[in-house]
Amino acid sequence: MDWRNEGNRVRIGTNADWVAGGNFDIFTITGGPVRITSLFGHVVTVFAGAVPTPLLSFTPTGGGALTNICTIAVAAAWPVNTLLMWNGLLATALVASIGIGHGATGVETFAGALTFVPGVIRVTNAGGADATAVVDWYISYIECRQESNIVPA
Repeated sequence: MDWRNEGNRVRIGTNADWVAGGNFDIFTITGGPVRITSLFGHVVTVFAGAVPTPLLSFTPTGGGALTNICTIAVAAAWPVNTLLMWNGLLATALVASIGIGHGATGVETFAGALTFVPGVIRVTNAGGADATAVVDWYISYIECRQESNIVPA
């Protein structure tokens, strides 16, 4: 089998324990680098409680500095079925969209397609308080090496 012709892979990581003060991993990259082509969260239970600005962050395996990928910017309670979509650019906020693939402009684009080495993608809470929620996270990617993989954390 020619692994290079298989295209994008999609993995789903569910977070059912978004609690006050808790940071948590959502995806682990193993085996080699990957090129992320899409990353978004589907709100399953409404954000409620305190309103922090959590971050999606990345820490490489074996050491290295934590990199903030983007902010979730919970400025208000996100309703159920909101999609929190990353545009692929570093240090931007996730765009809140109601309904699959439709935002304020009717289309969500992915500009970045960044390459990540093995490590962990996680939610890092920027404040001392924290909203509660359940979010299903989706990621699609292309393996840069045959052994490259992303698994839900």
